[in-house]
Amino acid sequence: MIFKNHQQILPETILIMMDQSDSMSIGNRTKIANEALQQLQNKVPKNVRTKIVTVHNAYQQGTQLFQSIQKATDEIPASQLGGVVLITDGQVNDVPKKFPKFLTLPNQKTVPIYALLPASKEQTDRSLKILHAPAYTIVGKEATIQVQVNDTGSPQSGDATLTIMQEDKQPITMQVPVGKPQNITIPVTHTGKNLVGLSASPLKGEISEINNHQTLYIHGIRDKLRVLLVSSAPNQGERAWRSLLKSDPSVDLVHFTILRSAEQNENIPDSELALIPFPVNELFMQKINQFDLIILDSFENRYTLPSYYIASIANYVKNGGGLLLISGPEFAQQFSLQNSPLRSILPATVLSPTDVIEQKFKPELTNLGQKHPVTKGLNKDNSIWGSWYRYLKADHTEGEVLMQTPGQSPLLILNHVDKGRVALLLSDQIWLWSKGSNKNGPQAELLRRLSHWLMKEPELEEEQLSAFIKDQKLTVEWHTLTNNINNQDFTVTSPSGVVQPLQFKTIENGEATATIPAKEDGIWKITNGSLTAYAAPQTSDPVEMTDIAVTGQKLDPLLQQYGRMYWLGDTPNHLKVPDIHVVKHDKVNGNSSVMDFPEHVTYTTTKQSIHHILSPWLALIIGLGSIFMAWYRESFS
Repeated sequence: MIFKNHQQILPETILIMMDQSDSMSIGNRTKIANEALQQLQNKVPKNVRTKIVTVHNAYQQGTQLFQSIQKATDEIPASQLGGVVLITDGQVNDVPKKFPKFLTLPNQKTVPIYALLPASKEQTDRSLKILHAPAYTIVGKEATIQVQVNDTGSPQSGDATLTIMQEDKQPITMQVPVGKPQNITIPVTHTGKNLVGLSASPLKGEISEINNHQTLYIHGIRDKLRVLLVSSAPNQGERAWRSLLKSDPSVDLVHFTILRSAEQNENIPDSELALIPFPVNELFMQKINQFDLIILDSFENRYTLPSYYIASIANYVKNGGGLLLISGPEFAQQFSLQNSPLRSILPATVLSPTDVIEQKFKPELTNLGQKHPVTKGLNKDNSIWGSWYRYLKADHTEGEVLMQTPGQSPLLILNHVDKGRVALLLSDQIWLWSKGSNKNGPQAELLRRLSHWLMKEPELEEEQLSAFIKDQKLTVEWHTLTNNINNQDFTVTSPSGVVQPLQFKTIENGEATATIPAKEDGIWKITNGSLTAYAAPQTSDPVEMTDIAVTGQKLDPLLQQYGRMYWLGDTPNHLKVPDIHVVKHDKVNGNSSVMDFPEHVTYTTTKQSIHHILSPWLALIIGLGSIFMAWYRESFS
């Protein structure tokens, strides 16, 4: 018998890459691309199939078309890949310098690549690029930004007008050369986000002005924050403060523990004296304004500071400084700071030593403390907070009480005094949250927030207003301690100067939000007179939307050797879609109106059949006859 294989010719596959990145949404490009794809499918010859792959822009990387081609070709046998058709605007960010290996056939021949562009010719466009911008700059310094204005489809010559907008400042205009990097300086005036808007003058005949604008945020940071920590005697809590402040690289800590007063005289020669007098005059008179925060830890003014030095600390706070007092039993004694010129700025007082309560308790947040940025979110699981064993019972308070005992006796009080801030902790037991079996409690986070609130960090302000624009919607978020949000007259000013009211709705504790349409490019301003925020639309993929003109310049070096480029036209109803021809390798003639794909003849076995040389009955007769003849010969020989 004979075995016979039945084979079938496999269809050739043409890979069609549909660019649907953000830049393809400009004008009629998407409609032109869809119509071209429909016409292309109608022109596909028999025994040829197509594989269509849609490509979107990668996050922050623009259009990665060839990366998608490589993934798609992994699913197509190399012997069946006839070629690749790109329907794209030409803004491809991963065009290889050499022909990619994944488009090379096993016989070392290359696969043709054709590009269909949704325009009639190279388009004209102007773009503004930010080449370099610092993320952070010290407040009071200038940030240097490097920008460049580029023209596509037009000579890179002449000047363009660059407009610089910075929040509520007047716009600044300057002339910059086209096609050359240009450095500009921006003053950073406050901590937190400084919003900067840049705009290049339009180019005559350009396809769109959407990429003539750029916005960026420069975060203003302080230089080294200088903190003075003074302890009147060694205690358990000073190590917690020292460890926290020394671990913060932005803090420059000066720490003194007073072991002898300036007036003490032990009649010991200076050469043998290990302890130096406390430099009160230098710290509290000459250099006090150099500090951003002063911490007095369990400070008892027993012959330590004359009253005029204490008065200097009070004036320091009133002029904008920050003061934190951690109070223990000494606060209720005769030499307490509340019996000094500092009393005028203290948020609470304690009447007598009998108000020093020594009993086990667990601190808790007040209702206000659950809203305030210094303590908000610290009580997610306060059931496991460790206990303290001593607190001071205040007779009256001023300011904001954020923490209390279970009996509602204030523990942590914050207050604004003129231009400065004061915080008073009516217990010296917070260090227990970092020791032994009591090691439960947000000690580090609470102390960090508390010190940074005193140094006026924007993210810890009681009243905060922030805004952002996404998908042409302006969202404003307001953190507030007030209970009535409807009595606040907020307005929104668009880049064109149109003013409209803004209504908030409450979400949860201290949080309110509002949303309005925002279709204009530029800087939007939201304010109620005391609070102000700025926002500007920012693209999710700056790489994708910087260059938006339909162009063949990026693909041309590759297609000149391995394919061809076709301009489809400007309207979906009148497109010039080339025909598709499948020809032998030696018949590719380079006709400009036709896309030639080399023929690949590949077979697959569909089934296998068996053919007999003789019929079964004849084979049986011959077999039996052979057996009979052999028997006869053996028997009668």
